[in-house]
Amino acid sequence: MMNIDFKYNIIKASGFLLLAFSFTSIANSQSISSLKNLNSPYDEQHPVISPTEEIFYSVGYHPANLGGETDFGDIWMTKKSPNGGWGEPIHVKSLSTTGNDVVVGFPDALTVYVYHSGSGNGKRQGIHQYSRFGSEWNYVRPLEMGNFRNQGSHFSGRLSQDHSVIIMSMNSFGTYGNEDIYVSKQIREGNWTSPQNLGTDINTFSQELTPSLSKDLKTLYFSTNSNTSNSGRNIYTSRRLDDSWENWSKPIQVEKVNSSGAELSYVVFEDLGNIAFYTSTQNSEGFGDLMMVVHQEEEKSVEEALAIIETNEDAQNEIVEVVEETKVEIKNENSVSISAEVVKEAPVEVIEEMIDSALVNANKTNATEYIVLDANTQEAIPFLITYANKQGVKKTTEDIYILQNAIDDNSLDRFVVSANGYIPKDFGFEEWLKYDSESILLMPVKAGASIVLNNIQFNRGTSDFADARSIQLLDDLVDFMKLNSSVRVRLEGHTDNVGDPQLNKELSMNRASKIRGYMTLKGIDFERIRIAGWGGSKPIADTSTEEGRALNRRVELVIDRLQ
Repeated sequence: MMNIDFKYNIIKASGFLLLAFSFTSIANSQSISSLKNLNSPYDEQHPVISPTEEIFYSVGYHPANLGGETDFGDIWMTKKSPNGGWGEPIHVKSLSTTGNDVVVGFPDALTVYVYHSGSGNGKRQGIHQYSRFGSEWNYVRPLEMGNFRNQGSHFSGRLSQDHSVIIMSMNSFGTYGNEDIYVSKQIREGNWTSPQNLGTDINTFSQELTPSLSKDLKTLYFSTNSNTSNSGRNIYTSRRLDDSWENWSKPIQVEKVNSSGAELSYVVFEDLGNIAFYTSTQNSEGFGDLMMVVHQEEEKSVEEALAIIETNEDAQNEIVEVVEETKVEIKNENSVSISAEVVKEAPVEVIEEMIDSALVNANKTNATEYIVLDANTQEAIPFLITYANKQGVKKTTEDIYILQNAIDDNSLDRFVVSANGYIPKDFGFEEWLKYDSESILLMPVKAGASIVLNNIQFNRGTSDFADARSIQLLDDLVDFMKLNSSVRVRLEGHTDNVGDPQLNKELSMNRASKIRGYMTLKGIDFERIRIAGWGGSKPIADTSTEEGRALNRRVELVIDRLQ
């Protein structure tokens, strides 16, 4: 029987490692802070984070707005500063009009949807699409959304994280009072359904404003002044009860964020560690200030950790104990242990690295001996592994055995195997579980070498990136291009053979162009990347089956030349 008088508990079983910080849970307490560098005497509202981690938001009544001090809202943004904070706000004139402007969301890093009230600059009322070229945004088109019509001065809305729906608040057809919450679903690129009212479970005779949805589309956050406490607008949350959009649980207030002021625009960014943004007029001059909520995590007790172990038969085989006094002990079937006098004062990160190292060594005995080979010569080559969790946080190691400890950890998402002078290879962890070879082949960087960018996904029939993981993979390509500054590449887009051949060719070209656009945005010289669109004219698999057609829908990266 093990001694339970220790500070941390770490379970290592069946090939996976739950690190010390895995024994954490969201506490009831949370840290709330004002984004002081972004707030002004004017009205900051509706923050949205771009895929490149910029904050876009609306500022009302600012004298620099295109409509002057009576302008309800122009688009402003800020970038991450070198010290980890936020830089000075920048007025985004190319996304603004003299009317009310609201960023709705980013289908991908190079595309943004913006609502315009229709009162200026020739843009009709509705949601419009823009594409980014360098630091500027170019107008593309309005989104077609059936009988969309806003009969009031307020609009707020957000694109869902999977880009499939837009949840919005406005005074429109079928409203039960003032502003109600509606949903619109994407039909195809540029076309959306008419807004559908969410019904009386959510909407009342009062105002329902600034809605947002959780990543799974099941939890709704919104602001309303329908409460009977006369405390102004407060943030509420409700759960969707079925696949329709009209059956919801009774809304309840979100804890700790509401005040005697007006709270609006509450949105949770799950992929950034469950931080949330909202706006509040508390302690302001009547206008909104941007606020950030950081959920505080606290360690589970030893008893809770033991309860997890006792209910998991696989986890009872190997236990790692971190003793509170002056040493770290790692016990498993190999009886490996390490000690360190510095543990008592060491940061948690140092302890975790120490544990990682010992576990890697302990498990090499039973691990598969994966090797990385030159795809042409079959010779072993030195390599690096960069692995990332679902929040995109990356770590790099030279030891592939560490994956034996992380492979089944649900917090980890993917890894990239790279080597100097070779094209990197990406693996999702589900893909790795099915991998049936003991070697990984990397293609040398030389003219004519090519790889299929399988894991960069697009929404069906569009050139919009399908998910955040695609953006992370693009960042890996950017890193590759920066490390290999002499490389010139060609991006070749391909579709299946279904549909109009000319439209397919245009779509394949647009997808290749979208990847190039992102890479140039991240600092790669435009001239280093050529593009081509082949439509369905160059299949690599059977065109008569869905499996084959799926393989034919791809973008290939070809080494064009070395300078």
